[in-house]
Amino acid sequence: MSEYHYLDSYLSEILPVLGLDAETYAPYVTGYANDNSDDDGESLDELIELLRASSEVHGEDDAWDNFRKEISQRRQDYLAGENLRKELHVLEIQAATHANLQKEIELSQKNAVEIEARKQLDLDKGKPENMSEDKIALLTKYGYEDSQDDADDGGYTEAPITNRDHAAASSLQKAQKLKSAPTQTKEEARQETKKMKADKNAKKEERRKKAEKRERQR
Repeated sequence: MSEYHYLDSYLSEILPVLGLDAETYAPYVTGYANDNSDDDGESLDELIELLRASSEVHGEDDAWDNFRKEISQRRQDYLAGENLRKELHVLEIQAATHANLQKEIELSQKNAVEIEARKQLDLDKGKPENMSEDKIALLTKYGYEDSQDDADDGGYTEAPITNRDHAAASSLQKAQKLKSAPTQTKEEARQETKKMKADKNAKKEERRKKAEKRERQR
């Protein structure tokens, strides 16, 4: 079964009127119509002359002129519609491509934000003020975390602590100790200073007596 052509219905009606068998001569007309090359009218004129010479009746010139105009107009309308469909198809492809590209951009931006957020979270976890007291004590004592124990326990192992982190942790622990220590009054401070001086003088006197004793023994 041959493929339907946009001129089939028209040709099946008009060709018999012009004294031509539609089944025999319709392919001549559709063949011309399928030629998408630029046509200045000569090809159509030659086709009309061929059909007219093959006609079994002598039709009026107006009938053949109308036939020529109808074929030309229908062909132009069809080609214009095809061009429009092609343009719309291109626009649809461009729109789909743009939509996919936009989705990829949004996904990339979302991933970048999430990565930056994770980095910031890791940085915040490493700050001394966010560490537990046990962790601060461990850092102050050893300068690093007991990562091997954490690994053996299947726990999460953080990145190595830098010297700056160690110093910050030490300073924070000292500040916490000073903050938690009881406040000493001025009188208590003077008494403590006096006691320290007395102890120092007593030790000094004891050393002097030992030295004199050694001198007498000589």
